Amino acid sequence: MRYVNAFNVETRTDHTSGGPPMPRGNWRWVVAVGIACGGGGGLGAAPPASPVAIPLAPAGPTPRAPVAPTPPPAALPALAPPAATGPALPAAAAPTPVPPGSTLEYPIKDLTPPGFATDAHGAGGHEGGHGAGHGGVPGHLKPAAPDEGGPFGSAEFLLLRPRRGAFDFAIPSSGGGLATDGPARSLNYELRTGLRAELGYRLHSGWDVLAGYTYFRSNAFDAGSAPPGQVILPTRTRPGLTDTVSFAGADANLEYNIYDAAVGRRFAVDEHLALRLYGGLRFASIRQDFKAYYDGLDARAATVASASNFTGFGPVVGGEAVFAGWRGFHLYARASGGLLTGTADNPLTETNNAGRTVYVRSGYDVRKVVPMASAGVGAGWQYRTVSIRAGYEITHFIDLIDQPRFVDDVGRGKFVAQSANLSLEGLFLRFGLAF
Repeated sequence: MRYVNAFNVETRTDHTSGGPPMPRGNWRWVVAVGIACGGGGGLGAAPPASPVAIPLAPAGPTPRAPVAPTPPPAALPALAPPAATGPALPAAAAPTPVPPGSTLEYPIKDLTPPGFATDAHGAGGHEGGHGAGHGGVPGHLKPAAPDEGGPFGSAEFLLLRPRRGAFDFAIPSSGGGLATDGPARSLNYELRTGLRAELGYRLHSGWDVLAGYTYFRSNAFDAGSAPPGQVILPTRTRPGLTDTVSFAGADANLEYNIYDAAVGRRFAVDEHLALRLYGGLRFASIRQDFKAYYDGLDARAATVASASNFTGFGPVVGGEAVFAGWRGFHLYARASGGLLTGTADNPLTETNNAGRTVYVRSGYDVRKVVPMASAGVGAGWQYRTVSIRAGYEITHFIDLIDQPRFVDDVGRGKFVAQSANLSLEGLFLRFGLAF
């Protein structure tokens, strides 16, 4: 009797039982045949009442009659899978076929890499839309409030004009007798360039430490002669000795050196505003030389030389604010204040006759506390590790100068210490870089 290999698998003869040939291929198909022939029952179910005819494909022009297969046995023996001849394949490579009409579904395994959604949002979504990088700080705020540690530095080009009090040296007068009817002439420091540099290290916690230095120099000069019939009244000489001259001139020099050491804390308030608060110590060395020259009438190459040299240090606190807008363009503001304690040396010398006659050789040295304040506003552009800013700033020292003056032509020891302030104001251009 001939058996039909309906599933296109090899057949073999069961020599032990003398039964029909059995498939030698995938045993799962045998199980499927059993289930299909058993009416959907499990293995070992009773065979159907009537055999199912499986038509054969015609071999020639004349079709053959269908061949009825032998009914399957009452129970199919469990067949062991064929012995493996090579490395075992993973379950995903050889899945178990699902019988037709079955509701069995394969389990779905999540192969998404850990943190993929978070990284995609930070790198593509958030950073692409708002420029934020790691740590949630927008890229246009990173120079002001970076979220990573490392060194940083800045260099500022300064264009400043110093201003100070007690800078008068003469009064042109056209009146006779005891009348004084002219304006006082005073020196003005020239507009000069300077430099400010900072170098520091930023910690991962948002704190930073830095050291800074400010260098600035300026000078001043003015001179004039009295028109015919007029005189010049000197304001720097002792009364009763050199009272009228025909020529007056003066010059001055300023040396300004500031050293800073500070500890600061940077943080971003929101995606547009970043702040830095700091405190530290400041060391200041501010030297000013002031000389007045007189000639004619009562003066014969007379000179009055004075100076104001302050050296001190003290605490300083301050803050910076950056309000960022479109594509890293931002507004910038900074302010600081402190108290400097130190010594102020104010020597005074007055001579006549080209230095051969000495009228005064004295000085006024005092230890004092000098309050100071600084403020600046501007705008700029910044992104990632680079920032460029420009603006206007003012630095003010209160009562930095104590200029002695003798005020009595009879009492030789009568003098007053004329106090004066020093201010520096002008433009700054700052370039910053973080590493």
